[in-house]
Amino acid sequence: MSTIGIGVSEDAQNWRRHLSPKSPPHWVYTKAIQKSQQDDRDYRLIRLDNGLQAMLIHDANADKAAASLDVAVGHLHDPVRTHCRCRWSKCVLLIRGVPIG
Repeated sequence: MSTIGIGVSEDAQNWRRHLSPKSPPHWVYTKAIQKSQQDDRDYRLIRLDNGLQAMLIHDANADKAAASLDVAVGHLHDPVRTHCRCRWSKCVLLIRGVPIG
């Protein structure tokens, strides 16, 4: 196991650095992603330099686009110095009129 420049241990030969003037630098997972034989969508896993990972899914037959975000943290993950930050963030969003699902 080795690291990929962001302190995350991974199997380094499965990640390739992508540099382009059209997008921020990021890592692309090159190993094939397992999927059903009936699934005709294209999948790509990327990792930004800040450690955020994203699964990009392309469906050529779709007529709409969508995005989803999963943040696996909550009030039990707050450091002592930022106690109740999750609750505070929710209140700020409600005050600004942003619906919370």
